[in-house]
Amino acid sequence: MNYVNLIIAFAFLAAAIVNLIGPPAIRAEFAKWGYPGWFRVTVATVELVGSILLFAPGAQRLGALILLVLTLGILASFARSKEWMRMQYPLVLLFLLATNVAA
Repeated sequence: MNYVNLIIAFAFLAAAIVNLIGPPAIRAEFAKWGYPGWFRVTVATVELVGSILLFAPGAQRLGALILLVLTLGILASFARSKEWMRMQYPLVLLFLLATNVAA
């Protein structure tokens, strides 16, 4: 496990916890983006699985790929709602994930 994987894993683990808890602001964002209520839990599950795979020897690339696809979805949601300034953090994660998958 390298430090980049550790940073990525903890970022997505934190996001998974927040999405699973589902405070009103998070629920409102998913609704604003047009997603059904259950989708937040699905996203959290994918975040959790991808993060765990980043810790698993031999499955790190798969975990990074799963999280990369999820991050593309996050970026698409921001783009559709014209939330351009919110794209910075996911773009950094996308870069880190892409370098991880390509390695």
